[in-house]
Amino acid sequence: MAISLIAQPVYFSPAYNPLNFIYDSTNKNQDGFKYIFDIYESGTSNLIQRYRVLPRYSDGYGELDISKRMQSLLSYDFSQPTEDATAPNSFYKYDLKIGEEYVTYFSWTANLVADGSYTEITFTANHSFSVGDRVVIAQADGGVANPDLEGLFIVTAVNALNKITVNSLWSEVTDATINGEVRFSDNRTTIVTNLQTANNQYVYNAAFEHLDWIGYSEAPYILSGTSDKFLTSRPANNFYITPNQEFYFNLCTNSVTTGRIYFQNDAGTTGYYNANASGFVFQANVGSTAVPSTFTVGAAPIITATTTYYDVWYTDNTNTQLSAKYRFYIDNRCAIEDYQIIFKDRLGSFGSFAFQLRAYERGTVNRQTYNQKIQGAVTSNVWSYTSKEFGQKTYSVNAEKTLELNTNWMTEEMAQYFEELLTSDVTFLKTGSTVQPVIILTSDFEVERQRNKNLIKKTITIKYANQNQING
Repeated sequence: MAISLIAQPVYFSPAYNPLNFIYDSTNKNQDGFKYIFDIYESGTSNLIQRYRVLPRYSDGYGELDISKRMQSLLSYDFSQPTEDATAPNSFYKYDLKIGEEYVTYFSWTANLVADGSYTEITFTANHSFSVGDRVVIAQADGGVANPDLEGLFIVTAVNALNKITVNSLWSEVTDATINGEVRFSDNRTTIVTNLQTANNQYVYNAAFEHLDWIGYSEAPYILSGTSDKFLTSRPANNFYITPNQEFYFNLCTNSVTTGRIYFQNDAGTTGYYNANASGFVFQANVGSTAVPSTFTVGAAPIITATTTYYDVWYTDNTNTQLSAKYRFYIDNRCAIEDYQIIFKDRLGSFGSFAFQLRAYERGTVNRQTYNQKIQGAVTSNVWSYTSKEFGQKTYSVNAEKTLELNTNWMTEEMAQYFEELLTSDVTFLKTGSTVQPVIILTSDFEVERQRNKNLIKKTITIKYANQNQING
């Protein structure tokens, strides 16, 4: 038996795109054949999932897309670190072991012999039958010579590792040289696992757009050179943030245990903080709230009243640059409101947008009522209503607030990234120092280009993810 690899994902793959494994087997034409795909927590015997997969009709290959199962093992990390933090929920490491199963046949070529009044069969290999098992016997000639040794029988004795006796009368055997094979009557299968392995595979919390995923390679995201990328879809340039706006990038550094997140502003002031990247993927604070602890040029802070922009990149502990630089322009425009939405982007990092223009908060009260009998009162043998009794009773009240937010004018690159805020499933509203989960209610948007519209700003409506409870 042999299983061979046809195709598999790259070893560091986005979990929300297809993760197809395809294998071939020399046994794919066996009766009852299925491929066995076992997913393990990497480096352990902890079985996560077993799949039995029928061969494809066209070529008999075994194909399995494990993306849905991998997605269930991921969530997100949002600890708002002042520097860096581990991101154990943003990636998962697994092993895939591939095997097969098919109906078990035990063949014989040796002459049949008598075992008392019954017939003994000697197989060419060891069998797995026990006394009392029901078996089906098929002879090479279809039972022409020995018709009473064809079909369903019971194992009456196990004489050796390669011999059994069945309840077919020896006296009815007319040709002891006929070959044949025996199987369990319930088509019991032989299962062989771990014939091929795909070990040390990684998935991370990301979903690439269709055209980007077609040419996907993990190489630019395993930080090792000046053009490599953080795990974010934020544009590298032409992006503005306010002086208190939060941004948290996920990075994949391939378990390099020491590194640095560098900052440099337009005046040349340069600083960094040390990053512990031992978890393969970690999260780094790169927004305007980050505070470098060590300065190599100038002195703290990175963002001053005159700062126009600053760059962020990753290095090793010898200051060798291992990523591209991401530029943040500082938006010092006068703000009416102090709102920002922090959201999980398509590659698992947390970006944000400031909403500096006028905001509008509205509320809706929902009541559920039922009719009830008015008990009334009796006075001088006369029954009557009382003025304080309810004929209709309120039994559930909740208040739901919505907030309409407006951005300031933004660049085309920011407008494109804004789409990811609208489609994100994890969003938080930050007001001052308070952060609370919200739901984006806006469901339509316009794709705006500066060649069509010089000035771009966005409006969204949100509601708080947690309702205010009313006593009663």
